[in-house]
Amino acid sequence: MAVALCRVGSRFSRCPNPSQHACQYCGREFCAAHTLFAEGHEAVCTRKACREKKEDLDRHLVYRSRVEQRNRAGLCGEEGCGPHPAFECSLCRGLFCGAHVSDRMYPFHDGRVVIDRPASLCDHCWQRRKIWRRG
Repeated sequence: MAVALCRVGSRFSRCPNPSQHACQYCGREFCAAHTLFAEGHEAVCTRKACREKKEDLDRHLVYRSRVEQRNRAGLCGEEGCGPHPAFECSLCRGLFCGAHVSDRMYPFHDGRVVIDRPASLCDHCWQRRKIWRRG
């Protein structure tokens, strides 16, 4: 049985090392030298797009935690804003006042097809789409 090789690099400078993981974002196999993160069944390679997605996810989890704390106190999820959140972000599920949630057309994946659908989004979730639309 052939050993799978690392698929990080360009067509002419591909890494020759045996792969140890498959990236959860791009699906490419990669070796220990190209491992950004590997824990349990999760693994991320060092490709720029995958690294940015991992970093964004880490920031997003901190953001969601902070929004949740503010919401438990009866405050809008936006830092520095006051009470009475009445609108929910379609993605992070945080509660915000009307000034901090906007109705927008957001790209959702349906298999291999991307469909723009209306969604109520906080600014944080709206900005994240730029990272996740990249390959």
